Amino acid sequence: MKTKDKFYEFKVRYINIKPRNKSLSNTIIVIENSKDTHEVARKNKKKKDFYVEVQFNGLFQPSKSVVADVYKVLSKMVKRFKAYSFDIACDFCDESASMRKYEEHLHELSLNKKIKGEMVFYKKSLYVNGVHSKFFNLDRILIYDKYEKQTSYHKEKIKEEFKDWKRLELTFKLNYKFLKYIQHKHIHDALDFIYDFIALLGKTYSFTKELLLIKQTKYLINPRWTKDIKPYALKDVA
Repeated sequence: MKTKDKFYEFKVRYINIKPRNKSLSNTIIVIENSKDTHEVARKNKKKKDFYVEVQFNGLFQPSKSVVADVYKVLSKMVKRFKAYSFDIACDFCDESASMRKYEEHLHELSLNKKIKGEMVFYKKSLYVNGVHSKFFNLDRILIYDKYEKQTSYHKEKIKEEFKDWKRLELTFKLNYKFLKYIQHKHIHDALDFIYDFIALLGKTYSFTKELLLIKQTKYLINPRWTKDIKPYALKDVA
């Protein structure tokens, strides 16, 4: 988030990993002088502009390709630096267009897993912000109409079979080495949350073709294995 500090100006830079490919999935975002970087600097007793935030977005997008070079760059970053936050997402199909139906399911899961947070509805999205949990570093829960977002906002031509596409997204505050955390037992608590939520909806599967988290982690550990991840949700263009 932006700061109002006139001496340390908020700046954003975009670096395209593959030339002429401006997709967010293939772009590194470098942020200087945000509220988060200033907070980290304060805690570590550094100058306000000592840290920068580097974001890799859209690493799991069924409607976009992700080039292998993204993981090669990210592999070097996660091995050298601590991850401040990361998202895990699960896609599923649900015929309901209302986000209200998910409120009861989230409330039930939150009680069972002792999770607290502020629930907010906005358009076709349901947020649980400021999450507190003793099990893992969960910061936010988001459920939204992914088909609506990709077709109306991004103007993508999505296959008809994905018209009920919804996404459950968990955001974690980490400040720890990602590869060490991802192999820790706490990550299984986060995955269990996803599986239990899908089960409450009466769904036995998500439409993700494979567990991408395993593949992505393998790419980060050994980037020599990396391959381009191709989209499969887009309509074929004649």
